[in-house]
Amino acid sequence: MWVWGHDDFDTFIEFVDDVHLDGVVERIRVPLLIAHGANDRQIPLEYAHRSYAQAVRSPKRELRIFTAEEGGAEHIGLDHLPHVSAFIADWVARSFND
Repeated sequence: MWVWGHDDFDTFIEFVDDVHLDGVVERIRVPLLIAHGANDRQIPLEYAHRSYAQAVRSPKRELRIFTAEEGGAEHIGLDHLPHVSAFIADWVARSFND
């Protein structure tokens, strides 16, 4: 909460509804990976799908949803961070070394 400049929870909750990538993702012109956990309880999965749909100018866009079965399904893949971070590192290496 304090990171966003809010001291009380109620003010933060009102503010946080306007924290999104709408109007920004459409301008991305480089490869884009959206990695999201299927069980993320902090950022809704629909936001990942929405950002992917909006990234129409990215020459290479990918939406990767991590499941509970494989691990990485929680927020920032914390339930299996090595799996998620290895996937992201490999994706970056493939996408930017071609």
